[in-house]
Amino acid sequence: MCFYHAYTHRCGHTEMVFQQLCPHGQMYQQKCPRGQEGKILTTVKVEYACANCLIKVCRFLNSFKI
Repeated sequence: MCFYHAYTHRCGHTEMVFQQLCPHGQMYQQKCPRGQEGKILTTVKVEYACANCLIKVCRFLNSFKI
């Protein structure tokens, strides 16, 4: 199990950021494949929406410009 930090945004989306290889991954110098559970070292609550949601809001607001 590789290690991650989780960033939970106000919009509800969570972004996982890779931090460290597990002992098995260190032998191959690769992250564990998808589907294998990683271990979250810490969860950080972020005050703002994620980048994808901010882009959607900006596009929505720009659609009303005359």
